[in-house]
Amino acid sequence: MTNKDFFIKNWQDEARVTAKSFRALPDDKSKLNYKHHPKSRSPWEIVNHIGPHGKEIYQAATTDRVDLVNEGLFDINGPTIYKSPEVAAKEVEEYSQKLTETLKNLDDNTWTSKIVPVYWGPNKIMELPLMAFCWMMHNDVIHHRGQLSTYYRPMGITQPSLWGPTAEEEEAMMAKSH
Repeated sequence: MTNKDFFIKNWQDEARVTAKSFRALPDDKSKLNYKHHPKSRSPWEIVNHIGPHGKEIYQAATTDRVDLVNEGLFDINGPTIYKSPEVAAKEVEEYSQKLTETLKNLDDNTWTSKIVPVYWGPNKIMELPLMAFCWMMHNDVIHHRGQLSTYYRPMGITQPSLWGPTAEEEEAMMAKSH
């Protein structure tokens, strides 16, 4: 298995889990705007930050640059990328599919050596090989989805089972085994 094939497999798995994590969120703006700390991103800011990553990687693979969509914090009543967690989940799935098809048809030399300039607005913030950019964004999704997972219980939402049983599911299994 090549690095590119390994990335594709991992991206597909992570996109599935990310869409599931978005769908577990409520549509209630007051809950989506909850923050652990004033400098923390709210659940809705996290969704609007990592939701576009598949689209950004797709752009990197199909054009000569990347324009990061949402790196900052924003007011929940202000402009956002998505209208709801469900819309965000659907875009994650849509761009995961597009990205997968594109990368499968990409030659290994392009994967490892294509240099991608990365912009946030008019500012070029970095330049790196496509492979490195893809893995960086993959890891960023995992990191921020971990942050998102700390919000479900404080918002009164059932913790979704993302990569294994939740504490509640483990407790139920333990109780059932006794």
